[in-house]
Amino acid sequence: MYALCSPCTKRRSPLPHFLTAALESISDIPDGARIGFGPAASTSDTYFPAILETLGVDFERRNGGWSDLGGQLQDGLLDVVAFAAGIPIPAVSQLEVQTDVNIIEFTEEEMETVLENYPVAEFMIPASTYETLEEDARAVSMWNFAIAGCDLPEDFVYEVTKATMENNDRMQSVHRSAATTIPENIKHNTVLPFHPGAARWYEENGYDIADDMIN
Repeated sequence: MYALCSPCTKRRSPLPHFLTAALESISDIPDGARIGFGPAASTSDTYFPAILETLGVDFERRNGGWSDLGGQLQDGLLDVVAFAAGIPIPAVSQLEVQTDVNIIEFTEEEMETVLENYPVAEFMIPASTYETLEEDARAVSMWNFAIAGCDLPEDFVYEVTKATMENNDRMQSVHRSAATTIPENIKHNTVLPFHPGAARWYEENGYDIADDMIN
C-alpha cells in the first residue's frame, strides 16, 4: 500500500497519497524536493521514484529506515516521505501523533497514468485508517510476489504455493493485508513468469496459466 507523507502547518483534507508539508497535490511538489523512499531497494524505493518521474516530479532521492526518515520529516530535512506497506502503516500512525501531517492522494488523471504504466491496482484508503484522513484517499496497491529461483525443485515450490494458498485464515492472523493473498488474484500477474511448481498447484485448482507465463 502506498502513502506519501510530509509535515504540514495544519491538518487538511487528503489530496495525493503521500505525507507532505503544506503541499496539496503531487503537482505542488517543487523541483529538487527531498523525498524519502525508505530502505534502498525496498518496495517503496522500487516503485515510487519511477512513478513520480512518470508524473513529472523532479526530486532528490533519500533512503533510510522509516523511523529515521520520519524524524527527518519532522525536523524539516525532508519534504515528503513515500510509504509502501500494508495499512495501517505504523510509521504513519506514529507521525500523525507526533506532528501535523498531510496525506495526499492521486488525482483521477494521475491515477490513470500510473495504472497505465505500472503493475499496480487502484485502491482507496478508508478514512478510518488514520486520524488525519477526513475522507477516503485515492491510492494504489502493489502486489507482493514470492520470487523463486528457476532451479528450485518443482515439488518444493508446489508445497510452498499450496501452504500459502490453502491457509489464508492463518496468514490473516499475522497481517490482515493477507486477505488479498488468494488464488483468484492470479489474474493480476501479467509481469512475472510462474515457476512450474506454482503453476502445477494453480492448474490443479482450476486456474489456467498461459504456457509462455511458465518458466
